[in-house]
Amino acid sequence: MMRLIEFECRGQHLGLPLACVRRAVPCAEPAPLPGGGAIVLGVLNVAGEMVVVVDVGRRLGLTPAPLDPAQQILVAELSGFLAGIVVDRIHGVTERDPAQLFPGQVGAAPYVAGMVRLEDGLCLVVEPARFLFPDERAALAGALTGAAHGDLHAPA
Repeated sequence: MMRLIEFECRGQHLGLPLACVRRAVPCAEPAPLPGGGAIVLGVLNVAGEMVVVVDVGRRLGLTPAPLDPAQQILVAELSGFLAGIVVDRIHGVTERDPAQLFPGQVGAAPYVAGMVRLEDGLCLVVEPARFLFPDERAALAGALTGAAHGDLHAPA
């Protein structure tokens, strides 16, 4: 069985392998990260670690939306970075049969490992290693190097 943490982001149901998830924290306004990339909202200091906050909605091609205090940030290892995914709601941990996973190559983006059919739609299963594209990883690495000595805000 495949263990996922399933969550909702702006009406989209997504899942992330539980093995790459560290924790969920309350939403907080990240410090800007110049040059971080289009889906990067900024960075937060979470328990002494620099977390890059990303907007999955932007990755999905949705119009950017302001942060809401009711949202949470799911901290996970994505594409070699410690990232915080802004989520509207965490559904919880589920166990899914990998045999029931529709291949991500069927009309999905490269960061989608596959899709699980739900009673009310689909759950896109994110492939953590492919979430950031190569050019985004390079830009983010450069931006983080420049910000490594800055004073960042911790979540409330």
